[in-house]
Amino acid sequence: LIAVGTDSGDVRVCDTTSRATLRTFRAGSGGGSGGYPVRAVQWLSDGKRLVSGGDDAMVRVWDLGGGGGSVGGSGDSAGPILQMAGHGDSVRAMVILRVKSTATASTAAAKKKEGVRTMAVSGSYDHTIRVWDLEGVSDGEEGGANQDRCMAIMDHGAPVEDLLLLPSSETQPQPLIVSAGGTTVKVWNPLTGECVVDLNTKHSKTITSICLIDIIRNDELGKERISNKRLVTAGLDGLIRIHAADDISANLPYLHGVKTPHPITAIRASPDGSRFVVGTSNGIVTVRQRAKIIPQGVSLKRKVRVQAGTYSYFMRGADVSADADDHVVLLDKKRKLKSYDVMLKQFRYGDALDEALNGRQPDAIVAVLEELGKRRGLTQALSNRDEESLEPILSFTTKFITKPRYSPVLIGVADKLCDIYSGVVGQSENID
Repeated sequence: LIAVGTDSGDVRVCDTTSRATLRTFRAGSGGGSGGYPVRAVQWLSDGKRLVSGGDDAMVRVWDLGGGGGSVGGSGDSAGPILQMAGHGDSVRAMVILRVKSTATASTAAAKKKEGVRTMAVSGSYDHTIRVWDLEGVSDGEEGGANQDRCMAIMDHGAPVEDLLLLPSSETQPQPLIVSAGGTTVKVWNPLTGECVVDLNTKHSKTITSICLIDIIRNDELGKERISNKRLVTAGLDGLIRIHAADDISANLPYLHGVKTPHPITAIRASPDGSRFVVGTSNGIVTVRQRAKIIPQGVSLKRKVRVQAGTYSYFMRGADVSADADDHVVLLDKKRKLKSYDVMLKQFRYGDALDEALNGRQPDAIVAVLEELGKRRGLTQALSNRDEESLEPILSFTTKFITKPRYSPVLIGVADKLCDIYSGVVGQSENID
């Protein structure tokens, strides 16, 4: 399933296989202010609930099985099971945070829920990042905007465009939140509200999207695989900037970047890091692909430069086979020329005409006569002929001159014959 937010204020749950809309949640149906675009949607870990935020500055929790409580309902008219107010402007980003709980459980129900605490982190155009407690939210529970579930407020200093979750690791015991807005990127500890890293990027315009990529490389011996984390930022200046995110204490050092021709609105990477998707303001989505594992430390054979003018230089690339995704252009074999075409290339106009007449194909004969006319060699081909060589031309002309298909060419040929042989009329019975 996939959940999307719309400009009309709806949250739609769709089936990616059948492309059917299974549920539609409307923010205004449960007492909220509807009609505002929904900018961020995130699933909870149970796969049955989702959190949304939009231009009405509200954060809502929806239950896929139906509504509940004082603001709930059933079917597509079901409202959110929880509404949380606090932002003063549009909510643009949302991430779900799950941290280990350190509290001691006393009851059986508490022990069942002990260990993981679920929170929602929202970023808004009011420059703030808020952490919301989602514990105890379930179908049938009292929900509403009056409950104070805000656990922490962090000031980014600029309108927040995107949020990213840095999961916990061996060197990083607690998950961190990365916020992007303006030309700065900040890393926060959501439990204490402390800013861990304040990174002034090399962007000249607003950063619109950030993502985390795991790059897997082979070591120098090719035996072990080394994973490197990279924080990628993109903005309206068309720049993509890549920072090292293996050690947060190193303040995300800048590695390299790429310039694109259009402002970038969104970037994302596949879970294995093999595909990188870039969306631009002109509506173009670009997907780039690379190998899942990048070899490193592999010695390459030095290529010998082929000297120009040699046979090897002439035949270079002939033994290269096409890849699976290459477009292969098949060239037709060179067609063998007819004998009269060869004679035309050798400027033997009379012999070419005789050869075409011997073939007894009207289309070929007319084509040769037309080509002789274009080359201004028709007079040369018809001149200096005796009774035997002139008779086939006259026979063909008199036979086909009445056919509309050949008339335009043969009328000109007849005119040329009359001009050339008018002085010898009456000297041959066959020709007359």
